[in-house]
Parts: sequence; structure tokens; C-alpha cells
Amino acid sequence: MEKSQTFTSTFERELIIAAQQGDIGAFKRLYETYKEAVYSLIFYLLGNATLAEDVLQIVFVKAHRSLRTFRFEARFLSWLYRIAVNECHTQQRRQSSYVPLENVLGTGEELDPQPTPDQLHVQGQRQEIIQAAMLQLSENLREVVVLKYLEDLSYQEIATILQCSPGTVASRLNRALTQLEKNLQPLKKFLLEN
Repeated sequence: MEKSQTFTSTFERELIIAAQQGDIGAFKRLYETYKEAVYSLIFYLLGNATLAEDVLQIVFVKAHRSLRTFRFEARFLSWLYRIAVNECHTQQRRQSSYVPLENVLGTGEELDPQPTPDQLHVQGQRQEIIQAAMLQLSENLREVVVLKYLEDLSYQEIATILQCSPGTVASRLNRALTQLEKNLQPLKKFLLEN
């Protein structure tokens, strides 16, 4: 299903209705369809693969329990994302969190699978600087960056997930990018020196 599609397809709608009526097979198909997208969001927000797996299961248990409340007013995936974001907030309150920036920006191994020791050192320092810059963002700002640039969602979809207006999303994204640019000044200096 395309990310730009606003509402559920007829087939998806039938699956959701069947699942709402207790059809476990229909819910399993919904799970199989959306688990990777939801996992990706959770992973980028929490930065821990093991924790992301656990939270993914919690999200789908909560989705199953509250499936009857889904009213087809938004995309089903947006509804799942909202549950995932809420659960990530809960997890973040319980422990410190970070965004795994090597997954956001790549490790460099995609381009050169056998980097030299000097390249590995430079990559490590680059990642530390980027990670520190992202960690300086507030949770609200990090969320919009992840949803916009990693999940490629529209402002309206992000607004639905975060339960705010598209204007608020735009404002947060603007603040996040401004702050990231400022926070990444050490990286610019580092890159010029290396």
C-alpha cells in the first residue's frame, strides 16, 4: 500500500472488520502486513533491537485489544503508529533512550565493506558526533524527524499519529532541523580536519 494513500483499501477494510469480529487469521494477516513498518518506527525511536522486538509485541497486543475502537477515520498504519509512539513514550520514561544514528545515516559499510582502520576510526568519531547531536533533540523533535525522514510520512499523517496539527509538525520539524544544524557544527569541523 502506498504511503500517500489516506484511507484503507477495500481488502484491508475487510480484514480489519473480520479481525474486529474475532477472526484471529485476519488479525494475523494484519500483523504480517504491518509488523516491519511498526518495528522500524519503534527501533528508530528506542534504538535497541531487543527492546524494539518486545515493544512490537506489546503494540500488537494493545492493537488487538482495542481493535474495536478503530473507526476507519485514518489509515490503519497511522493508528498502529500512534499506539507504537505511545508505547515508546512509556518505555522511554522507564529507561534512557537514544537514536541509533548508524541506522539513520548508515555506517559507511554500505559503500566499502572493508574499511581501513583509519576509516573505521573516522566513522566512529563521525557517528559519535551525530548521535550526540540527535540526542540533544527533545523527544518531540526526534519523533518528527524519524517519522518524516525514516518513515517518509506526510505532515498530516505525522499529525494524526502525534495527535497535533500539521502546523505543529512543521514547526517541530523546522526547530529540529535548525537545532541539528547547530548541533552538527562539531561534525563539520571534524570533516574539514579529516
